[in-house]
Amino acid sequence: MTIATNKPFTKSAFKIALSCPTKLYYARHPELYANSNDEDEFLAALAEGGFQVGELAKLYEHIDADLHDVLGYSEALTETERLLVRDKVVIAEAAFGVRNMFVRADIIRKDGKHIDLIEVKAKSFSQDDNWMSSRPKGGIKTKWCEYLYDLAFQKYVIQQALPDYEVHAYLMMADKSKVADVDNLNQLFKIVKNHGCTSIVVNPKVKDKLTLSKVQVLTEFDANETVDDIIAGKTKEQPKYLNEHTFEQFVHEMSEAWTKDSSVSWMFTTNCFDCEFCGRGDNNKKDGRDECWLAKAGFKPSQTKDPQLAEMWSQSFTKRNEFLKQGKYFLKDITFEDMPKTPPSNAQIGLSFSERRWLQIAFATQNKELLNDFNNIENGDIYMDREGMRKWMQDNNVKSPYHMIDFETTAVALPYYEGMHPYEQVAFQFSHHVMVPNSDGTFSIRHAGQWLNEDVNKFPNFEFVRALKRDLEGDDGTVFRYSAHENTILNKIKQQLEESNEPDKEELIAFICSITYEKNDKNVIVRKGERNMVDLCDMVKKFYYCYSQMHGSNSIKKVLPAVLNSSQLLQDKYSQAIYGKEIPSLNISADKPIAWINRLEDGTIDNPYHQLPSVASYLGLTEEQVWQLEDSQTEWNDDDDMTIANGGAALTAYSKLMFCDEGKMDEALRTALLRYCELDTMAMVFIWEYFYHEI
Repeated sequence: MTIATNKPFTKSAFKIALSCPTKLYYARHPELYANSNDEDEFLAALAEGGFQVGELAKLYEHIDADLHDVLGYSEALTETERLLVRDKVVIAEAAFGVRNMFVRADIIRKDGKHIDLIEVKAKSFSQDDNWMSSRPKGGIKTKWCEYLYDLAFQKYVIQQALPDYEVHAYLMMADKSKVADVDNLNQLFKIVKNHGCTSIVVNPKVKDKLTLSKVQVLTEFDANETVDDIIAGKTKEQPKYLNEHTFEQFVHEMSEAWTKDSSVSWMFTTNCFDCEFCGRGDNNKKDGRDECWLAKAGFKPSQTKDPQLAEMWSQSFTKRNEFLKQGKYFLKDITFEDMPKTPPSNAQIGLSFSERRWLQIAFATQNKELLNDFNNIENGDIYMDREGMRKWMQDNNVKSPYHMIDFETTAVALPYYEGMHPYEQVAFQFSHHVMVPNSDGTFSIRHAGQWLNEDVNKFPNFEFVRALKRDLEGDDGTVFRYSAHENTILNKIKQQLEESNEPDKEELIAFICSITYEKNDKNVIVRKGERNMVDLCDMVKKFYYCYSQMHGSNSIKKVLPAVLNSSQLLQDKYSQAIYGKEIPSLNISADKPIAWINRLEDGTIDNPYHQLPSVASYLGLTEEQVWQLEDSQTEWNDDDDMTIANGGAALTAYSKLMFCDEGKMDEALRTALLRYCELDTMAMVFIWEYFYHEI
């Protein structure tokens, strides 16, 4: 096996090309182009759990030789060839090269002229799952394309390098059907950072602990047939990734572009919206994304700041790709023929999804004709439907006292506790504010409760629910959540309780059922508690919008500054240092109250999250990096593989506590975690107080 270049086309380069071939040139020139994915590898390891899954896979596979520390291309190829002389051998990080292509396989298992190629991923799967989608029929599900194409590239290179071998491809992942039979599996693989490099330290007792286990939580899932179909061009999603190329044509064209350092012009896709080669405030480097749009779409430099299709709220990727193919790059390009404006059904009030998108377009473009289609527009930038809010409150039987709750949770590939499945949710913290309306229209507000699991070695979920139950059972006031997260988590814990031997499990299950709802496989509600939590985010989506602050997001971290900048009431009240004194807090003392309102130089209200105790030093980051981490936070969905990476800096700090620091929480970290969660429910207080006052 030989390669003909000092910088061959690798797995990493292939994945970049699969996302967008134009990025290959940017990736080859990090000295010229900014890259927002140049994040700390340590944080990525915390978020994805890939390092830990990879180390466990090696133990399960009984590796004969690990070439991880053999760094040079030629050296790795030579050592792999030496090992392949054996009739049977299992190798980690084996190297294969042909022409200008080079791959390092996570694990290979060689037996005679047969090689099992095993790619290890920190994802979850089960024997009941499948790779294929019904739309298009014969296409691969989007969530699996990146991994299966990666595996196909590896098999293609190995087969080209060793044509007389049979290669069979597998994805090794966390098996959702498995239940861990040992505690603290993750603690056996500590993530460490030395001199800027991230690695895993394996506990010397790991083999002893695994011998006590009868369950392997990682499983090899056979992907060979699908991989062969990708290479043969039989899967139906390929035009989305390869344009008009076959897989083999794509690989060769991209490898040539990479090794010759030439630029490739490619079609626009929704991947362009999230291109990592953007400026991100780095004035010393070029913005590849803008450069690409200027060249391919013919933008004028001034147009790169115009509202683009990328920011449209809740629009499918398929529809956006259709718009891009038609050369419609800006919100102003969208017509009613492209996207009909559909009113809500007779049973609904407030904006429909369609109307909410058109409201965004109207504000973004300041199209007077579009704006005239909407009532309830104020100050040219704000939409507030007060009558709709009143009706919504009646329909949801909203009554005082009002309880605002927020949960912090994590889900990781390797089960942290005995009896748990991979990616099963762990609820480690909540915050709770209570609001009681006074006769003069004001509120009595207090930070009424909080709970934090300070011993990460103990399973927290049942104590979490007991503490929440104590907080909420004193009255029958409305309980508010923000989006689906809290309902989803409580239903997950309900399932855990049903399988448990907790002495009070029936009581806890009854409490959960009283404040949640549940849907069946057909998305039909089959159970709804008499005190079912009310979604404050639903109220925002239907009745309130501030374009300048929210754009295409309804995240509470975007809605909060919108509300504070919209409300004179909140500005007057919370510019005074009353929080902690007039409004009691469990974390801020009465003798050191704070004001939540601070103005920036341009007169706008600073985001209160900027006032929180920083976790920057704990994570080894700068303040700017912490805020980039916060900005990367995504809105909740029900993806089983949702990880703490989606929760921002505080949850990343908790993850570091779990996987790096023996679970020892110091006072500074404890304070930061409590204050972050406290502000999440105080943000709900701000939103509700504003809406309540306005109606």
